[in-house]
Amino acid sequence: MSKNTKAYNKKNYYKFWGNPKAIKARSLRVLARRKLAKKWLVSKWDWKEVDHKNWTKAWNWDWNLRVISRLKNRQLWQKKWVKSRLKNRLKK
Repeated sequence: MSKNTKAYNKKNYYKFWGNPKAIKARSLRVLARRKLAKKWLVSKWDWKEVDHKNWTKAWNWDWNLRVISRLKNRQLWQKKWVKSRLKNRLKK
């Protein structure tokens, strides 16, 4: 099967997003957004994202959630990712 076929892409998509770990992570993200949507802090098309202050997705408590712009959220996570990569390289 060639890598550019629809069947190949669909299989890999479900292989990644269909595993229990990915499903649980997605449901926690959805629950966090719903929690803030009930308080009218975010809406469907406002281009805002719900951020977890201490980087732990499982902690959907009020003090741990904040609404920030999509751009700012991606920048924060990129910095976090780079730091973790550097830390892992120094350990080796």
